[in-house]
Amino acid sequence: MGVEILYTRVHELFRRLLENIQDIIIIGICIVLFVLMIRSIATLVFSLFGPYDFRGVAAELIYILVLIELYRLLIIYLREHRIAVDIMIEVGIVSALREIILHGILEIDPLKIIAIAVLFTALLLLLRYGAVRVVEMETEERDGLFTEVRKTVDKYRMQNSDPPRKEPE
Repeated sequence: MGVEILYTRVHELFRRLLENIQDIIIIGICIVLFVLMIRSIATLVFSLFGPYDFRGVAAELIYILVLIELYRLLIIYLREHRIAVDIMIEVGIVSALREIILHGILEIDPLKIIAIAVLFTALLLLLRYGAVRVVEMETEERDGLFTEVRKTVDKYRMQNSDPPRKEPE
């Protein structure tokens, strides 16, 4: 006799497989973002030894902040399997500000400045009144880095340890 798999069970298994593959892709993107952050920080450090360019330094700092927000967005997705729209709006605002700083406000066409102002107003109103902001709360209070690592290792050991065996009487 073979094991019978219900039709609905196949859909659930396929969905789980795809979710796991998607999680692996998200983890890969997180690693790439982390490498980009390290590279940007190294660029900032090396720019300290050369001629000072305020626009370049400010744009690089804001770029790092955008990468951090994207990284946070992906971490929330891995934890809750939902897209945080409020963080996406914040990333959009900060990215647009970066481009304005990079190009210089005086060099942008006045009609584009008005369009950007309307975009910012719409995004800010959406954040404020659109009910897209979800309050993020940690489920438990965090300790220091080493304490958290020790707790994680202890939890892993408890989950993977064999239960004590009872001696037959």
